[in-house]
Parts: sequence; structure tokens; C-alpha cells
Amino acid sequence: MITVTNIKEYLYCPEKLNLRLENLDITTEEQISGKISKEAFKGFDSIVQRNLWVLNGKMNIRDILNELFKDMPSFLDTIYRRYQEEGIEDPSPIFESLKEDMRFNSWLIAIKTQKLLNDGINGSEAVKILYPPSFIEFKIENPEVGLVGMIDKIEIIDGTYYPIAIKTNLPPLNGVWESDAIQSSAYSFLMEEEFNKDVAVGFINYTKIGSKQPVVNSPLLTNKFIEIFEKLCDMIYEGKKPEIHININKCRLCEYSTMCSYCNQHLL
Repeated sequence: MITVTNIKEYLYCPEKLNLRLENLDITTEEQISGKISKEAFKGFDSIVQRNLWVLNGKMNIRDILNELFKDMPSFLDTIYRRYQEEGIEDPSPIFESLKEDMRFNSWLIAIKTQKLLNDGINGSEAVKILYPPSFIEFKIENPEVGLVGMIDKIEIIDGTYYPIAIKTNLPPLNGVWESDAIQSSAYSFLMEEEFNKDVAVGFINYTKIGSKQPVVNSPLLTNKFIEIFEKLCDMIYEGKKPEIHININKCRLCEYSTMCSYCNQHLL
């Protein structure tokens, strides 16, 4: 079946996806960094929720921050050692950046928490407000359509389901990247079929700056998702070659540049 990730890859470059699907998969530093960051931030949320329980209204903002962040360095060291043992070449820069991102996110949560504590909310109640019930890494398959997706998180608030996609890159100046919006629409489509509920809004969580941006699942966005999905089906199942729009900057950075006829034609 086609994955939601395939849709995002197709939007980046159809030929790159085509080459990867032809058993030419190459693991890049960017992919490794994204994988480590996603794993780390899932652990980050668990640690923050646990540490929130002990907070009280007598604590100042720095005390709250220190309490929230205190277990993060040892947690990151554990992940770091594991990736070192797996032979990842010098992951130090990735983890240094992660530590900065986590401290920044801890500051944001500490500010929100202090406001709640000052209003008489205790730590356990703050957990329920800041972290609603959720499914983590929820896999949904739709065999009839031929689409499968692994949703990073599904939050449930007052019976309404919200898909959350975790991104470790920076967002654009306004809103979310188009490919992220279409990915959110794909998740909403799968969830509506799975849970028999309307999914009007999804969110993109850009962890680097702690920004959780909404994506309204409008008819226009849904139609765009369906259009891309149909083109992707034509490429994979019918062998139809889509139009390739060359982006020299992308091509120069692409790990498939030496084996891509389009790339070689424009770079030579």
C-alpha cells in the first residue's frame, strides 16, 4: 500500500521517490537527525508529564524549569550512547541541538505551568490541561483505498480527535509547509474512515520552536490531497511518469543526484 510518507516524498520530488522505491534506499544524515529528534521529543513529553506532578504554586519560574528539565540530559545521554553503538557517525551535533531545543520547549511549558499554578491549579491538574488523552504512533490502514499512515499523535479533547504531526525542521514564515498540510489532510482522511468521525482540524508541531500550528481540513486541501494521491497511484501502479520540476538547489543536495537522469541533465 501507499504510505502517507510516500505522499510527502512525492511532493518533494517524484523522481527521488521513484528511485528510492526501486530498492535504492539511501539513509541520509537528515533522516537520521529527524529519527533521533522524534524519538527524543516523545521521551521529552513523557518526562515533562511525570515531572509536572510534583510542582506547586510556591515555585518560581526557574524552579519550575529546573524541575521539568532535570532528567533530560541523562535521557539524551542514554539515546546518544545507543546510537553510537549502532555506528552512527558522530551524532554529537544532533544531540547538542536537541538539548537546546528541549530547554527552549521546557521554558515555554514552564511559563504556561506557572500561570496555571498561580491560578490555583496543581501539578496533576496541569498535566491534564497541557497533555490531553492521546494515542501515540497510531497506525491506520485503509485497504480499500490502498493507503496507510503512522500518525505521530492523536489527541482527544471532548470526544474530538486531532491528528498531530511532529516536525523537527523550522516552519515557514506563515502557517505550515504545503507538504505538511497535505500530510495532515491524509491523516484526517484515514482517521475519518477509522473512527467514523469528522476531523476538521489537524496540527503540525514544529518542535524546534515549540510551535503547534493548526491545519484546517478544508475541501480545497482535501481535493489537493486526493489529486496528489491519484498521481502517486498512477506513478506506482501504472508507471506513468509525472512532470518533474527541476530545482537546482534541491538537486545539488540530493543523495540520488548521481543516479538521476533529470539531475545529471541539468547539473552537467
